[in-house]
Amino acid sequence: MTFFFALRRASLLILLTLLATPSVASQHSVVQCYDKKRNTVQPRLAENCQGDVLSDAEAKRIKAKLHRERVKRAMQPKSERHQGPRGHGTGFFVTRDGLVVTNNHVIAACKKVIWIDTTDGQQGTATIVGTDKANDLALLKTTLAAPAIAKFRTPVTIGQGGEISVIGYGTHKLAPIRPKLVAGTFDAPNSNGTRLKMSVAVRPGNSGGPVLDASGHVIGVVYAQLNTPAVFKKHGRLILDRGFAISNPVALRFLESHDVDYSSTAKDDPRPRETIFKQAKPFIARVSCPR
Repeated sequence: MTFFFALRRASLLILLTLLATPSVASQHSVVQCYDKKRNTVQPRLAENCQGDVLSDAEAKRIKAKLHRERVKRAMQPKSERHQGPRGHGTGFFVTRDGLVVTNNHVIAACKKVIWIDTTDGQQGTATIVGTDKANDLALLKTTLAAPAIAKFRTPVTIGQGGEISVIGYGTHKLAPIRPKLVAGTFDAPNSNGTRLKMSVAVRPGNSGGPVLDASGHVIGVVYAQLNTPAVFKKHGRLILDRGFAISNPVALRFLESHDVDYSSTAKDDPRPRETIFKQAKPFIARVSCPR
């Protein structure tokens, strides 16, 4: 009897210990994280949540409140930001402290202020850190904390026909509120490797956005689309959905010239485009200004 009593007692102690000790799975569980600084609610790994952990009901209530506030702001009289002619393009965060890469031609005509909108609802302004007019690049310092940062692929080993994605605020008659992913394929670099040719439907507003490989890593910066009517008029050839990007070596030299501690990888980890868009969306930004 003494043996069985001791065994039962030991089993009870083990059970209580297991109940009191958080499991590895719970440490890596996904929670609803409320970031009061940015006033956002987003799913995060528990160990990465820098704000308050909410229940699903609390998260739903706060998200609904934030949505009502955004609608209310949209219905208010137009501020100076929304008056007069405006231009917009795309940019992407490359450092946690808010550095954004875009095209020089996106911000060159900005007269007073450059506005930055993030996909998690932040709004702020930016100043110009540096530009490279010859390669159509610009580096901006924003007043915002980056929700995420892009990772550059080094070296770029993608071949002709390789899968790519362009993410940005491409205009279709009206300027979009949210970024969109456009699927395409890689064509080839130019003779000196400074530009990339792509078979993808680039639109006005995509300028300054990243070109991503099948792993979701940046391989270039969008800067132009083929002028289809002009080519047809001159050569009689109808060429559709041809875009051009500034190659990584050029973009990275530009960042290094401004001592930017960017993130890069040689890892090849193909994933579905839905996953690429979900992971890339947080580091995309809308760049706009009155002109």
